[in-house]
Amino acid sequence: MVDSNSEVPQQGTKVSIGTWNMDHWKRTVQQRMDAWEYLGSKAGADIMLLQESGVPAGISRSRYVHRELAGSRPWGSAVVACSDAADLELKEIDAVRTRYGSTRFSMLGSTPGAVIVARADVPGIGPITCISVYGVINVYAQTTMYRIVADLIPLFDSSDGERVVLGGDFNVTDAIRRDSVELPRYRAILNAVESLGLVNLARVAHERPDPIPDCPCGEKHCYHLHTYNWGGNQGTQLDWLYATPDLAKHCTGIRLDHEVFGKLSDHAPIVADFNVVSEAPLRIVDPESFVKELGARSGPECARTADELIAWALRKHESLPRGQRRMPAYDRFYFSTDVKDPQMWFQLDLNYPDDVQWTFSFTTSGTVRIQFRYMQEPFDLMEARERIWSEINQIPGVDLDRRLTGLPSIPIQCLANPETRTRFERVFSDMIEETIRARLNLE
Repeated sequence: MVDSNSEVPQQGTKVSIGTWNMDHWKRTVQQRMDAWEYLGSKAGADIMLLQESGVPAGISRSRYVHRELAGSRPWGSAVVACSDAADLELKEIDAVRTRYGSTRFSMLGSTPGAVIVARADVPGIGPITCISVYGVINVYAQTTMYRIVADLIPLFDSSDGERVVLGGDFNVTDAIRRDSVELPRYRAILNAVESLGLVNLARVAHERPDPIPDCPCGEKHCYHLHTYNWGGNQGTQLDWLYATPDLAKHCTGIRLDHEVFGKLSDHAPIVADFNVVSEAPLRIVDPESFVKELGARSGPECARTADELIAWALRKHESLPRGQRRMPAYDRFYFSTDVKDPQMWFQLDLNYPDDVQWTFSFTTSGTVRIQFRYMQEPFDLMEARERIWSEINQIPGVDLDRRLTGLPSIPIQCLANPETRTRFERVFSDMIEETIRARLNLE
């Protein structure tokens, strides 16, 4: 958590991201037009996370991602690049792969149109994942919000989970009396949102609006923001804005605009200002992010060859025997990123994490390392390793050191030729099958 009294960095790249429920379905056509004019000229945000919105014609398709809730709701959620001054293009993240296997998880969610996930590549900062959330009320908003949190878990275990801003109208609040029956449920939902690894920006921003006057929460240090009018001038907070810690520590301020109440929406927009002093840190948790870094460091040919070997590994995984007590897997890659030369291991999981057969690895410097040092039964014997070494060395253009207790390497470029690569794949395909037969007693 950031100390609101700590010094704010003076140098950095500034970006403003906010959230707003546009109340589309209760507004006139003119009010809707005025609301979009407001976003472009008065909201003071580069990116907005919108709910109950419909995107008008004339906005470039590269500057927004939007999905309808459909059915009786011909409006939905959106992420929109609002500022013409910001050189931003948005790309929807519709599926992610986590560090735990090749399974891809849909980001459309249990209620498509309630959640939009988009990537914004911000110059000077790098990619920021933007998530617009709408707690659809189908009798309960609570059940919708629990499903949304569950659906988003894989995102935070993916390469898109490092720098995230999440905001929206949850239709859930803990700005209510302590004896309210709903309070434990609402707090549990807000805690679940934070369990994703998110920080409530109203708690950490260096500058923030005054809390709700006479807030019914009764907390000594109240951080609730007046974002919604639910009767007369009575206010509460249904709209929330969160960020991952790496972004939250750069949040210089939170802004509200109550002038829109009754004119454009019954919700007030929340906008967070960031002054980010560094590029996004390297985050490698899946093959795609590793190959991207490999290509940046060692060139496109190395990246293409790595892609081909990853595709082979996934095909090999699909061919492995199923229905066993211990089902082997070859689709969970292991990464080390806290080193100068990040590495990605191809490993056969027999009974992860206790029983793993190591095969080979890539480094971002453009090498393939043969994992002789860590090979397990039946390749713990020197004669078995000697056989692998000999078979690799018979591949044209390959010269592998005979270090059977070490980690000898060859350039990835040696395997760029399809015929050469196929022979390399065959060596490890045979090794995998021999390991499974020996370890799982398969005929």
